[in-house]
Amino acid sequence: MALTTVVVGPPSVLGKRGRASNRFLLHLSSSPEPFPSSDSQPVASTSKSLPILINGTLVSNTKKRYKCTHPGCDKAYSKPSRLEEHGRSHSGQRPFVCEKCDKSYLRETHLQAHARSHCSNSERPFLCPEPNCEKRFWTAQHLRVHTDWHNCAKPFTCPETDCKEAFAKHHQLRAHRCTVHAAPGTKPYQCDHEGCTQSFSTNQHLRTHSKVHNDKRYTCANPTCLAEGTIKFFPTWTALQNHNRTEHPPTCAHSSCNGRTFTSQKGLRAHQKLHEQQATEADIGAAIPSDSEEERPRKKRRGGELGRDWQCDVNDCTKDFKSKKALTTHIKITHLGRRDFTCPRTTCGQTFGYKHLLQRHLAKHDASSEHSDEDGRPHAKPATVHIDIDAITGSTYSQTAQRKVTAVKALRCPYPNLDGLAILPNGEGASHAATCDYVFSRAYDLRRHLQAAHAVVVDKDGADRWVQRLKKAGPGLST
Repeated sequence: MALTTVVVGPPSVLGKRGRASNRFLLHLSSSPEPFPSSDSQPVASTSKSLPILINGTLVSNTKKRYKCTHPGCDKAYSKPSRLEEHGRSHSGQRPFVCEKCDKSYLRETHLQAHARSHCSNSERPFLCPEPNCEKRFWTAQHLRVHTDWHNCAKPFTCPETDCKEAFAKHHQLRAHRCTVHAAPGTKPYQCDHEGCTQSFSTNQHLRTHSKVHNDKRYTCANPTCLAEGTIKFFPTWTALQNHNRTEHPPTCAHSSCNGRTFTSQKGLRAHQKLHEQQATEADIGAAIPSDSEEERPRKKRRGGELGRDWQCDVNDCTKDFKSKKALTTHIKITHLGRRDFTCPRTTCGQTFGYKHLLQRHLAKHDASSEHSDEDGRPHAKPATVHIDIDAITGSTYSQTAQRKVTAVKALRCPYPNLDGLAILPNGEGASHAATCDYVFSRAYDLRRHLQAAHAVVVDKDGADRWVQRLKKAGPGLST
């Protein structure tokens, strides 16, 4: 670069800055040819600045020629040092570390501002000039704001019509607007969307709420929707999930399922696991030869044989299950006699251990109602009949019952000694006090028997605990 300097007249005096003189011209040129001299006054150039190539793109009328190259970031700066500082926000580097508390920062100015927190109040250079005020500040701007407070300056005026209130702090103006010019219960940060009356206590909550009004906040990324050529947008996450459940439900791709759908991905994963176990069982069965061709094949259980890690340990029960939930349900229904599903018909009152049994029972009710009498009269409830078990089965029942009681596979009816069983107030009890030879294995059967044969109604949970306690105690207490 060639440098040409032309000095005319006496030199200027140091320390004085006068008006710019036309006699002092400094020419900087990137070409070796000097500028032509002229005695006329310099004329400002009217040509616009040429475009600048930034990261392969021509950008005109800008001083920020240093642009961030991180994907998705459009920040640009006028100095390389600023771009370097910004780059640390992407890389996570925090080279400026406090020597006292080990906190790190992206910029040196941030570290300097933090270091002031370790200094005493007397080190703050800006002191309030008001009498009897000893507050000190780090910057002149903070001092100026504090001085305005002394002078009762109120720069924040209410924008509402016919209201001349002014406040020194912005939060005071927000509180004034929500208490005076808004409905009762309105919070300081109000949503300005048309038709929305929501308000919030913090600005962060307001920003989070404002996303709800964005109709294109969520989009469906399913290949079926993308193949149609039109992108579907949804304002809320709930609307998107409802769209996925209705339009793109989880579907099993196995050939034997014929496109079976599920309500959730969890149900689909559990179903696909069954296919994997069935394939494994088929491979094992093909690898192990049968000992006899005439051997009768074992009946396959629903769900297969693999993965049955939960075994029932009640008495001599050999049942096994694939989940703890299935095992717990088995114990409650089979060994404790729980019947949690009750028919809602007031004239029925039957209880069931499984929901599908109740649904099957209700279907029978519906079918019977269709074949009711022409006059629409309800079916009469059958009368309760008390049957003597010995009169029907004879001594065979007593012998079989005694063997079950001895092996703790069944319990004998405790009537009339009902200690340990909670009798409900509506149970009246029978008049006779003879012992009963009825045996049972479930608490459900005990409650039904006491109510039908002895007119005694016992608590459901109490009967469950009583049966479980006797089964654990063994033959000593069950006879």
